[in-house]
Amino acid sequence: MSDATADAPLEGASAAARARAARIEAMIFIGLLVVLSVAVIITTTTIREPPGSSSTLGARVVPYAVGALLLLSSLAVLIGQLRGNYGHAEAGEDIDLEHGTAWIPTGIVVVSFLSLMATIPLLGWPLGVTILFAGASLALGAKRWWVAVLIGLALGVITQFVFGSLLGLSLPPTGSLTSWIGL
Repeated sequence: MSDATADAPLEGASAAARARAARIEAMIFIGLLVVLSVAVIITTTTIREPPGSSSTLGARVVPYAVGALLLLSSLAVLIGQLRGNYGHAEAGEDIDLEHGTAWIPTGIVVVSFLSLMATIPLLGWPLGVTILFAGASLALGAKRWWVAVLIGLALGVITQFVFGSLLGLSLPPTGSLTSWIGL
């Protein structure tokens, strides 16, 4: 008997063991997601809302929505896995493992996020988000800088309106340098 035929049952057994280990890992991960979503829903009940805030949606709406969606989706995946519907392992997609980390774009994205600490007090929320989005998108390969700036400005204004006006949360519309705008 050749070595190739003697190793064939071992390869099949190790492939089955790897598949079983992957299924166990998937079930553990889904279990952790269920526990996390229940914890989010339970801890959301401890969020204090100021009295008289019944005209706005309040601070509990988003955490309840996130917790409920996380619970529903994790339960759906859990039911699918219990029925035997497991995902297939991919062969690495389009990741080139030969290349190292691109440190310049990574650094630009980190600086863009850190810039919020300086830009929100000085320029306000909408302009701080504009700088964050434009910097991160340009670092990640955006071709037209002005489109990135316009999208960032739109995101900043929309989030200012939704969270500041509709939900009643405090996002500074203007900072010390832009207080003359009067938002």
